[in-house]
Amino acid sequence: MQKMNSSLSILTIEDNPSDLFLVEHMLRSSSLEIGKLYAADTIGQAYEMLQSQEIDIVLLDLTLPDSFGINSFIHLKPVVQKIPVIILTGLSDTSLALEAIKEGAQDYLVKGEFNENLLAKSIQYSQERKRNLENLRESNERFNTVVKATNDAIWDWDLLANEVFLVGDSYKQLFGYDVVNAITPQDLWESILHPDDKERVIGKLQGIIKEGTVVKWEDEYRLKKKNGDYACVHDRGYIIYSTDRRPIRLIGAIQDITARKRSEEIILASEEKYKQIFYKNPYPTWIYDLDSLHIVEVNDAALKKYGFDKNEFLKLTMRDLHPVGEAEEFIDNMGSLTTIPSIERKFWHHTNKFGELMIVEITSHLIDYFGKMSMQVIINDVTERVRLEKELALQQKLKQQQITEVVLGAQERERFELGQELHDNINQILATSKLYLDVAIEDKEPRTELLIKSRKNISMAIEEIRKLSKELITPTLNDLGLIQSIRELIRSIQTVKKMKIRLHIFGLDENSLLPEQKLNVYRIIQEQLNNILKHAQATTVEIELNKVKEQISLQVKDDGKGFDTRARRKGIGISNIISRAELYNGKVEIESSPGKGCRLEVILNSKALPEQVG
Repeated sequence: MQKMNSSLSILTIEDNPSDLFLVEHMLRSSSLEIGKLYAADTIGQAYEMLQSQEIDIVLLDLTLPDSFGINSFIHLKPVVQKIPVIILTGLSDTSLALEAIKEGAQDYLVKGEFNENLLAKSIQYSQERKRNLENLRESNERFNTVVKATNDAIWDWDLLANEVFLVGDSYKQLFGYDVVNAITPQDLWESILHPDDKERVIGKLQGIIKEGTVVKWEDEYRLKKKNGDYACVHDRGYIIYSTDRRPIRLIGAIQDITARKRSEEIILASEEKYKQIFYKNPYPTWIYDLDSLHIVEVNDAALKKYGFDKNEFLKLTMRDLHPVGEAEEFIDNMGSLTTIPSIERKFWHHTNKFGELMIVEITSHLIDYFGKMSMQVIINDVTERVRLEKELALQQKLKQQQITEVVLGAQERERFELGQELHDNINQILATSKLYLDVAIEDKEPRTELLIKSRKNISMAIEEIRKLSKELITPTLNDLGLIQSIRELIRSIQTVKKMKIRLHIFGLDENSLLPEQKLNVYRIIQEQLNNILKHAQATTVEIELNKVKEQISLQVKDDGKGFDTRARRKGIGISNIISRAELYNGKVEIESSPGKGCRLEVILNSKALPEQVG
């Protein structure tokens, strides 16, 4: 093989010094990378030089002292088999130059009609042609080797003599017929064609030969083997034409594809089963490319669900289906190409052709799609399910609020009725008893001292019943107002308990609150103060009540013994406070630990009312 990119060693065979000087000057002025320039003025001298030196190109003048015309090239042929030869000729030598080309020279140049550029191109083209010829020679050698190694049965059909020559012994190995490097018996091939294929195959082949324009033929058919079995074969051939476009020869190879055909049938059956599962799947399903995220296949359910036709869908990427901001999160969740991705989110959002938003569950897995790793996804539209779940949760919340409202209302009615009963009935009876005792005292009987004590005890009972009535009966907040009622509550506690209670109120216009809201705030404060009295052993309590925009903020802090908020509580005081807050869409926060007191914070929405379940 000739050098193409390294410096060139060139031999010029020329007996005219001026022509030699001109040629060498052109060579050095050209774009070629010149290594060494050799010169010879006779064929004998050139012959010796070619045997002793490594020459890449020969420039040959046909008129020399020891040789003339075509003989100049023929004498050199034994030593220039792999070296390109360019003929340098005068105008009268053109016919001789063409004859040299037929003998194997690569090109010819007419003296006086070329420059350094044309000379450089001729050298480059000559090298390339010579290289191609050498490749062809090597290819022929490889073909002869392949024939010996291949499993294909190589055949050569002489169309003029109607004889088929089988190359090597592959035909015998494949089909069992004892024909090795020999002409086949007359009509052997036609006789072993399967009856169902014979007319079709022969008709197609004869039609191609008769047409006289096609150079290749191939077909698949069944061929009967020596043992009686039929083999599926792939037969292909190349048609050689004469100069007048008559087909004269057909060379080809027969390959036994029986095993491949069986595998194809199994694959086709498997593919058909997969297609049925994919296209008839009632859930929207598609396949997308992992690199570009383009959707490459989609089933009918997806087209129906998303509203696109197939051409529109196959132009989409996974980014197009997700709303802005969610697409990148989805892609990040897909993981690497070598592992099955883990999608952490349970639900995603997709938009259909009409811009409608859907909530979907996505199941995905990697598949080999036509030799490339891709992702198949199955979509479950859970929009309606999520809506119903939210509606159910809301109904449950409303129901719980309704239950809480009814329970609290029942508590208020029970307290009112009990207070009213104590005040209007028991208290009146005791008052009458006191009156009777007063009369008895005036009679000056010996029971005077005992009656005096009875009167004192009855008076104490009356006072206790009065205080109990005051606590149980719903405070008349409309009369006293919320703030004044809280102060009265604090005053009543401080009369029986040595405890500092400080009240801070700012930003609260109680006239903007409904009676139910005022009562709710009052009961929460009352409940927490009762908790403190019973359990906290506190000496100081801070109550802060304020309103910012639409939010009512209540904080009750004490310096008592505190408690562990993680421990389970047996009482219902805190539970009642939480229920009251939730009734008005509020929230409760409790901070406490043993020895650190307690801070209760309740946030209520002043615009919120218990929602009615329709």
